[in-house]
Amino acid sequence: MEGSLICDECEKKLQAYHLDKLLDLSDTLIGMYEDNYSFEDIMEDNEPNDKSYFGDYNGYTNSIINRSKQIAQKNKSQVFDFSKIYSNVTRKIIGQDEPIKVILSTIIRNSMTSNPQFKSNIFLIGGTGNGKSETIKQIAKELQIPYVLEDSSKYTQEGYVGDSVENSIVKLINQAGGDIQRAERGIIIFDEIDKKTDNGDRSGVSTTSVQDSLLKMLEGCNIMTNKGMFNTELVTFILIGACEATYKEREKRLGKDKKIGFGNDKKEFKNKEEANPNFIPEDLINSGFKSELIGRMDSIQEFNAMNLDMAIKIIENSELSIFNSYIDELKKLNVKVVLNNREKIVEEIAKRAIELKTGARAIRQIVVEMFKKIYADVLLLDKKPGEVYICYINVETVRDNSKFELCKRKKQV
Repeated sequence: MEGSLICDECEKKLQAYHLDKLLDLSDTLIGMYEDNYSFEDIMEDNEPNDKSYFGDYNGYTNSIINRSKQIAQKNKSQVFDFSKIYSNVTRKIIGQDEPIKVILSTIIRNSMTSNPQFKSNIFLIGGTGNGKSETIKQIAKELQIPYVLEDSSKYTQEGYVGDSVENSIVKLINQAGGDIQRAERGIIIFDEIDKKTDNGDRSGVSTTSVQDSLLKMLEGCNIMTNKGMFNTELVTFILIGACEATYKEREKRLGKDKKIGFGNDKKEFKNKEEANPNFIPEDLINSGFKSELIGRMDSIQEFNAMNLDMAIKIIENSELSIFNSYIDELKKLNVKVVLNNREKIVEEIAKRAIELKTGARAIRQIVVEMFKKIYADVLLLDKKPGEVYICYINVETVRDNSKFELCKRKKQV
């Protein structure tokens, strides 16, 4: 090039060098919100004084800078409103305020860190229908984080008939719209993990070998997928189980498994850990979980069992209440539901749900059965436009869905 102090080939190499530096700068800008740097601070230290170096690449490099700035500013402004999200979730999941607080704070912390050592995994323990899975779903939706919920019972050791735990990675990437980087910040939930323990009556490829496969992912590893390489270091792993054997181990540790009577003195604890009423790692290990696996579950959280008061609040107050949803849906069909003593009807549903011992799932089953015939009869009505019907429901309807009255309202509203 005439008038240039360097040859064309050297100038191209110099341009390419600065382009690589700008690409590195782009990566720095995308992550700078974690280090509290500003865009201007970085540019003051890294921007070349002689912009002529960029030559024909100038427009392209400027677009890289602008895009990086936009991404960085977007990430800097990504501040989660903990109180608002917590309030939204607790309006849907009733009676689990403390577990929700712990889980939400852990997931938010995980989503904000780039340090794998600071990320935590969660183990949730509680009976069926207590809201464990639904809590994670609602939090993930609020935070707009991709997640997958897997049934552990379908998994086997890699190479045997059945799904491999690594298939969950592919599903997570799909949930993230094919965006691997977004998926690497996602959540993978393994439900019914207690079915993969060796507690005396189970062993082999269907149990502890699956724990070994999970352990590899929990430790942080690279997994090749059809979308590219996936790193598990920053994925939030959540294990869920009813863990009946673990409850027994806790009772044994606390001395509650002994029968009360002459000669049974109150157990004396050697240390505070033995007297801890919460679940501790040893309870899980003694009930069949590998110590290496539990060692990577930083947070062990118990969900509250559903009692009568909680059941009533789920029916009445939850934004996910199936009972209120049926009343609203019938209203859309010009059918007004009249509850003859709502308080007693709700209490009867709650009592029946406690009897079934399947938590909030029992409430749904009872309500669906209760409204099944009503809804079918409403759809069969030969209604004229604007006609309004009334459906009278009483306590007997809870256990016998034929006990209701559906009639046309004399005066239209």
